[in-house]
Amino acid sequence: MYFELIKKSFMEKFTYRVNSYIFILGTLLSLFILMSVWSTLYRGREEVNGVQFDDMVAYVIVNAIIGGLIYSEIHTNIGKRIVDGSISLDFIKPVNFKAYMFSIQLGENLFRIIFNIVPACLFVIFIWGFTLPETPHQMILFLFALINGVILFFYFNFILGLLVFWFHSPFFVDWVTKAFFQLFAGTVVPLWFYPEFLYKISLFLPFRLITYEPITIYVGQTSLAESWWIIFQQFIWIIVFYLLNKWFWNKSQTIVNIHGG
Repeated sequence: MYFELIKKSFMEKFTYRVNSYIFILGTLLSLFILMSVWSTLYRGREEVNGVQFDDMVAYVIVNAIIGGLIYSEIHTNIGKRIVDGSISLDFIKPVNFKAYMFSIQLGENLFRIIFNIVPACLFVIFIWGFTLPETPHQMILFLFALINGVILFFYFNFILGLLVFWFHSPFFVDWVTKAFFQLFAGTVVPLWFYPEFLYKISLFLPFRLITYEPITIYVGQTSLAESWWIIFQQFIWIIVFYLLNKWFWNKSQTIVNIHGG
């Protein structure tokens, strides 16, 4: 059933082709500007802070693909359902609500990656090139870390959505997600170039484990032992978020207060 939901969500995006064309153009311009900036910063230098330009190119491209894979409106959708009252119907549907929301979002993200982000990344690769991991185990560890990061971010977004039960307004959700995630996940500037005090703060937060750390595994900036330590930390955070998720979901059903619907 959930595979069918992924499939239906994927096919639904074909209806809005103009949006896809605009998204491709926006992604292309964003990547081109970002790569132009990094090219200028690296001009005449083989490496900056121990990071070579080829690794930086790979970071930008892989980061764009991961960004498409973890893109989520689950938190805002849950918030809207709570505000308009439709969440009451989700409580009685014979489906797992979390799996339902994840399937819908995954279908949209797969479409976004294949038809929007990949074409833009191919343009960047054509100009600046692209390097693959040096060893097979490096790629395998990266894929492990990537999957864990997707799961981690899903749980994070689901919890944010459930918080609307207490705050009765979803307006803060996007702000929290964008502000903290973009700052501490290394989505714009890699944590390699952060001031020491910001980097130390990021070590106590899960955001770096979603994008930054998997990419460091991909480009070979971590040793084998460090890679496994990253994956171990991801598992710990997944367990923590899973338990929080379960508690919030059970608690929310006892305090739900429907104002609309």
